[in-house]
Amino acid sequence: MANKKIMIITFIVLFIAISSSLYALATKKDSVSDEPNKLIENAFSELKGQTNSISKDNYVVTAGDIQISKAEFQFYKVNIKLIYQLNETLDNPSNKTNSIPSDQELIDEMLKKRLSVKQAKNSGITVGKDEVEKVINREKNMLHRDDLDEQNQALIKEIMNQRINITGLSEEDFWKSDLVFKEYENVLYIDKLYNKLITEKEISDIHDFEKFQNHLLEQYKNDYGINLDNLNG
Repeated sequence: MANKKIMIITFIVLFIAISSSLYALATKKDSVSDEPNKLIENAFSELKGQTNSISKDNYVVTAGDIQISKAEFQFYKVNIKLIYQLNETLDNPSNKTNSIPSDQELIDEMLKKRLSVKQAKNSGITVGKDEVEKVINREKNMLHRDDLDEQNQALIKEIMNQRINITGLSEEDFWKSDLVFKEYENVLYIDKLYNKLITEKEISDIHDFEKFQNHLLEQYKNDYGINLDNLNG
């Protein structure tokens, strides 16, 4: 049976994207059961409950120009869990995914991306407002792509409808929000950093870039206070 690709837009995993803002989940099934929809609904119900109970001033990482709130972390964690569950549900059942990363591993991933954005800015990279808006419009239009079949579009729309609903914004206001703009701006900073390092021959591929990010984490991690106890508060 032919493989199908489910394209999942950036905001299902708000902080994951590096050079691409979409995720492909492969499936060998001809049809998708109700299980993916239930997983999506449960994930966003969990997020909504957590959003209502977490103080915006509760930080997991804080130091100077980089902060990660508990709300941001929980959003990231729930979406990572959803991606793992969707992979396992939509893919061949015999291909089980690895275990979900620990809290510390998830924080490290978030911090690596923040450090990459900072590194990009420090190296002279700039991102213009028009560049960000162009990417946002492209991603927004992907919700209505003709080359996706009905079941794929249904999943995409369900994810984005749930994502928009928990913000309390209309779809138009969501895409125009500072939150959306900032996240895509960060994606572009990291993408440009990757391309700059490729051009300067400091790295040769995405695996080298991952090593570069790991080095940033090792170099600067101790400069940032990480309070895992806040996750239980």
